[in-house]
Amino acid sequence: MAQTALITGASSGFGFASARRFLEAGWNVVATLRDPADWNGGESDRLLIHELDVTDPEQVAEAWEAGVRRFGQIDVVANIAGIGLVAPFETTSMDTVREQFEVNTFGPFVIMQTAIAHFRTNGSGVIINLTSASSIVPEPLMSVYNASKAALDNFSETVRLELAPLGIRVKVIEPGFVPTTRLVEKAYARLPETVILPEYQGYVGQRMEFFASDRPYRLATAEDVANAVLEAALDESQQLRWVVGDDQAERMRMRHDTSEREYIEWSWHEFGVRQDGVAELSYDANRSENRVIS
Repeated sequence: MAQTALITGASSGFGFASARRFLEAGWNVVATLRDPADWNGGESDRLLIHELDVTDPEQVAEAWEAGVRRFGQIDVVANIAGIGLVAPFETTSMDTVREQFEVNTFGPFVIMQTAIAHFRTNGSGVIINLTSASSIVPEPLMSVYNASKAALDNFSETVRLELAPLGIRVKVIEPGFVPTTRLVEKAYARLPETVILPEYQGYVGQRMEFFASDRPYRLATAEDVANAVLEAALDESQQLRWVVGDDQAERMRMRHDTSEREYIEWSWHEFGVRQDGVAELSYDANRSENRVIS
């Protein structure tokens, strides 16, 4: 009997690629998205398309019940739906902050509580949460997004221990930058909605150029992430995190395998402000503060 996965955010990007990957692997798939009309992945007798806004608890319950009616039970839930945000924190409205956490953090919480009750009765189940490279190595101008993903990442690491005796495994997928998902592009498209003070404009431009620039390493694809999601679903070990992308692997190395001093120096070099190519942020290993030098 085929296993069943419920996947959120299946209209595009990681969610769409994951739904297609699970179908290719012979799974039943409950592909959920805000507007079912946005699904363009074809039809299958092993596929159920269902409306789901992850911020709506009633829709969460309805999607779950529909999946169980169709396939008998759900074995894996993959929380992939999310939204990005690139903006200076100072002028980001609290409504926007709450929206980030409602979609990226609290939505998965609601889905997890629904899944846990179901999995506990069955005696097994897998919860997969998609976080982000920036939940471990936070990027500037993405502070609220970083925080929403870091909260989910930290929560996942914690709750896995209390769920293990119930036969429920928790896994985390941490992708690096994946240009084909257009997450950053969509986030930048919202910049006109945000007041950007003159003091921030140069740095915003610098970060935009960074995301458009070539990288000295291979960036992951949505399909790479989907493969990691499937691998995590099948994994019965205690492994928690799947790092996807050479850029994220390097960031994890700098964060965990170097000294705090080395990490701070590297992060200033990686993310620090440049001023017309003349001034750059530098870390002086003999001093406790970072400074601008020219």
